[in-house]
Amino acid sequence: MDAAPSWRDWLIGRYYAWRPYLPARALYHRDYFRVLAVLAGDAGTKQQVADARLRHILVHALAHVPHYRRTVHLAPRDAAHAPLAEVLAAFPYLTKDEVMACQRDFLDERLDPRRLLYATSGGSSGQGIGMWRNKRLADIEKAFFAHAWGPFGFSFDKSRILRIGADARRLAHESAVRVAGNRLLLSPYHITARHKDAILAAIAAARPRFVHAYPSSAAALAELLADHPGFDIGAVLLASEPVTPAQLAAIRRLFHCPVSINYGLSERTNLAFAPGAGGAVVDYRFEPLYGWSENRWEDGRAEIVGTSLWNDVMPLIRYRTGDYGVIGDDGRCMGIEGREQEFLVDRHGGRIPGLAIVIDEATWDVVRLYQVRQRRAGAITLVVVPRHGALSAEQRAGLLGDQLRRWGGFFDIDLQEAADIPLAANGKRKLVESQLGDA
Repeated sequence: MDAAPSWRDWLIGRYYAWRPYLPARALYHRDYFRVLAVLAGDAGTKQQVADARLRHILVHALAHVPHYRRTVHLAPRDAAHAPLAEVLAAFPYLTKDEVMACQRDFLDERLDPRRLLYATSGGSSGQGIGMWRNKRLADIEKAFFAHAWGPFGFSFDKSRILRIGADARRLAHESAVRVAGNRLLLSPYHITARHKDAILAAIAAARPRFVHAYPSSAAALAELLADHPGFDIGAVLLASEPVTPAQLAAIRRLFHCPVSINYGLSERTNLAFAPGAGGAVVDYRFEPLYGWSENRWEDGRAEIVGTSLWNDVMPLIRYRTGDYGVIGDDGRCMGIEGREQEFLVDRHGGRIPGLAIVIDEATWDVVRLYQVRQRRAGAITLVVVPRHGALSAEQRAGLLGDQLRRWGGFFDIDLQEAADIPLAANGKRKLVESQLGDA
């Protein structure tokens, strides 16, 4: 039996229920429409706006963000007039560890965090990050997706959407699907034969026009429903993971529609899109109006580095993403390396995408890194690197208890502390370390 919804769940439910019937002007900040207008304009104007936004963010950070005042030896008045490339170069590269070590120092000092939206990522590399932003920034980000996906007929607030992602996850004993306004939420944990009939019935009732999902989850759904004649879908919109040709092939066999692939991250410093055509991923193209994207070269590898052009709440400047790929002068990237997705096999034989595994927000206060390791089906070990020395018995019990509540229906779980989680050959820490092969 599903748990009773909280007041927050109720409020979110009402928002999604009413959203399809409200005009866009009532839903989005005015800057959402301004960004859309620039995106629809010519390339020259877009570049001018991007350059102006970059300078604004750099000057703003030097004037109002403690971390940059302390680490960048440049006065705001000088940054307002010096050559833009020189101003940007004055900012050192920034890592996730630096941000998480002193989050408040990256926040505009004039803002009250209690009045902002705060969210943490599970960390696809095993290392989470917390970010503050406001509704204006959330709406600006939606404008970029509306521009990229609008040609398919997509609308966040009006289209019927099948959503498969972290926001749709459910506990093992809960139902696989639920409706939130114009979205049919399908838990990535539940894409198994046991739930096939319920999933088909929900899709038939909701009649989604778009699929917005993790690639691994969309492919798992396509494999589960391989014997189905197909659906009337306008486009499949993929995000948060790299995509394999096998996944694309499975998705296209079921849905017979255009596929768009998105690269982005919780830090919101870079955004790129690629069409999924012919069963293979073509070049990503980074959006220059969203963020300044550059490469940091080390040992022959090109790390993707980004600076948001709009985040004046918690600006991250020259942020090292930990992802790798060579970005050309035209913003094209032949492929994004260093992001790897593994599946875990649960005790029922189901395959669960590793990106769906998250640890709770409060856990990042005591845990610096984590990794999920699997040596046998139906069992996982959560390996954690404490942030401040060994975990107390209470912290261990709380962390393990949280995971048992979420994952206990799928896995036997134990907890292991480690001094560090070593880097993989691709230069990243794997979130999922599996020795099951193709099990």
